[in-house]
Amino acid sequence: MTTKTLSVVEVLELCQPLLGAAAETLRVFPAGERATEEYGPEAVARCNEVLTAVGSAYGLTVPRFVSPAPERPTSLEVALSTYCDLELGSWRPVAESSGEWDVPADGLAGLAALPGHRRIESEGVPAFDSFAAGPAGDEAIVLVLPSGVPATLFRPWLEELSTDRLVVTYENPYLFGQWRTLDTPEADFAEETALVGALLTAYGLRRAHLVGICGGAPVALDAAAAFGDRVETLTVLHPDLNFGAGVMRTPFQKQFQSVLAGAASGPRRAGETLNLFLDPNMLFGVPPRLAPYVLYPYGDVELFHRYAKQNHALMAYDANEAARRVGQRVLIATSRTDRMTHPETAHHFGELVAGEATVVERDSGNHHDILIPDAEVYTMLREFVGGGL
Repeated sequence: MTTKTLSVVEVLELCQPLLGAAAETLRVFPAGERATEEYGPEAVARCNEVLTAVGSAYGLTVPRFVSPAPERPTSLEVALSTYCDLELGSWRPVAESSGEWDVPADGLAGLAALPGHRRIESEGVPAFDSFAAGPAGDEAIVLVLPSGVPATLFRPWLEELSTDRLVVTYENPYLFGQWRTLDTPEADFAEETALVGALLTAYGLRRAHLVGICGGAPVALDAAAAFGDRVETLTVLHPDLNFGAGVMRTPFQKQFQSVLAGAASGPRRAGETLNLFLDPNMLFGVPPRLAPYVLYPYGDVELFHRYAKQNHALMAYDANEAARRVGQRVLIATSRTDRMTHPETAHHFGELVAGEATVVERDSGNHHDILIPDAEVYTMLREFVGGGL
């Protein structure tokens, strides 16, 4: 097997959340710097033979290679094709490969595998998947992720922050794993908090450092207020929090919440709204290496309907009461250039909490930047959790 062909396996493994969620087989095609590359019928057929072999050998969901690019690709297909261009490069070596597909003895590279997978079953909430790295104990950093973003994206966080302590995260069961076996959720915000409680109990955590990232901030905040002494610190990064009409929110927040409200009202409306997100223009401003992950909820109408209900509940959550009850040390990070979540929200939160609050406003960084592995963010979290800042 050539190095390029192995890269095909790695890239497809990394893109499994999006490929697996898509209701229909996604198309992939030359994109980016290689958008003008031309492939004849035989080359296209060979690429698809390799993709089929990869899927069969490793149990992966695979796309269908087409060339030239289709006239009306979806945002999912553009994101996937651009990602392949960045990580794989040209499809030419795949098209020119020959012979039987050789399955390496060591199997998948494991780039997308999350450490410490554990299925948690707890009364009152559906069973859900958690992931952990680092030394076991009753203290841990608990990552509360943005709604609808696969935990795979946060593998670097687990690896980087677990050198001296346990790090744990989880995925919402209504949006990930065996979500198709569950009824459409009622979007009860209390259940979001209950999942965090079940996680703390399952791991025996008595000193949790909650880290709410973007849309995960409301859940982390409510959990910090609800679980009191079991939560030692609370961190929110570029928090999407709602303090009511008197506190600034960005035009994006207001518009997106309105769109989600419509999509949450029923499957038919969700299908109509989903077409807006399948327009490739929605990728404007989204870093190409993030796009396959943040587009995950848009792969299927029912999944999007669930996501709309869940995320609308998060955006509509009134954060005032919980903020006033938080007596833990709090770290709040934002930036002046975030056009998705207003920095004034972060400052208001810092003034409202009962405990000691530290607000870090970075000179630059848009909303999606916080999802990209960043040594500065890791250092900031380590110092805060360790008692610094």
